[in-house]
Amino acid sequence: MQKILFANIGWMKRYRGHSNSDRIKGGGSYNPDDKHEAFNFQDADGHCYGYVQPTKWSEIKIERIDSSCLKSDDYLDDVIVVWTATNPIEGGTYIVGWYKHARVYRTFQHDTKLKERNGYDYNIEALSSDCTLLMEKERTMQVPRATNALKKGFMGQSNIWYADSANEKVANFRLSVIHYIDNYVKPERRKTKPNIDVDAKVAVEKAAVSAVTSYYKGLGYKIHSVESENKGWDLEAYKGKAILRIEVKGLAGSQISVRLSKNEYSKMKETDNGCYRLCVVTEALKSPEIWTFANDNGIWVCEEDNDIELSFDEQIAAIAYVEK
Repeated sequence: MQKILFANIGWMKRYRGHSNSDRIKGGGSYNPDDKHEAFNFQDADGHCYGYVQPTKWSEIKIERIDSSCLKSDDYLDDVIVVWTATNPIEGGTYIVGWYKHARVYRTFQHDTKLKERNGYDYNIEALSSDCTLLMEKERTMQVPRATNALKKGFMGQSNIWYADSANEKVANFRLSVIHYIDNYVKPERRKTKPNIDVDAKVAVEKAAVSAVTSYYKGLGYKIHSVESENKGWDLEAYKGKAILRIEVKGLAGSQISVRLSKNEYSKMKETDNGCYRLCVVTEALKSPEIWTFANDNGIWVCEEDNDIELSFDEQIAAIAYVEK
């Protein structure tokens, strides 16, 4: 039987370290900057080192993952580790990613040489090529919680769930997760190339602003246009205490390459830019598609595809584009 472990952590977009635009949500009452799982999908010399906090700082009972494992064993290999987290907006626990062929340690490991993890502890590791992090929009598979007798055997309050109950519903869910992971196909990444000759026409820009406005309204934001105020962004989006400053760029085609004015570029580079978003709308007049870029430790990463990052050709202002 396939060895599997469910590990519940806080919610992030990338799990590649703390940043103004990717703050961990949930995962306990500790200071967000001290939550070790923030680095769970950070590539460190070809490996990912994962952290999950067992109940009361106890150990992971690896003999529950594989009954042939001895209590004296320090680790167990070839485990599927399924990372879960609570959606901070909609609620509910969802699968956010997984490690295949992982090594699960009974106790915490500490390696000060792992600068990519700030020297934080870990208790799970795998080759980065065996690690898959789902985009937020892909996190649709919910994990039942043991909230009543009908869900007995499912994930409880502990961050560790062994899914080893004899309950038929648990066994079926376990199989469905393994099938989902085995058959997962990463969404095709849009291939783009620089095109520094893009001239944003008025019609395209209006369509782009309209598309972005509708998108954020759909997310529950109130939108205020500041296009005429020369602030360095076009829209301000409000939801509760949250505020986003959104610069909108519209394109007639599908190649992501936009010109930024000196003012816009300076606002992007400010140190306090966690709430700044650059929204590029491709094919704005036909079938608008929004690509939202946020600052993540100095790298402008696409919120719709974390593998897409902006590059900049700094001139009098700047040209932002996505490399092939």
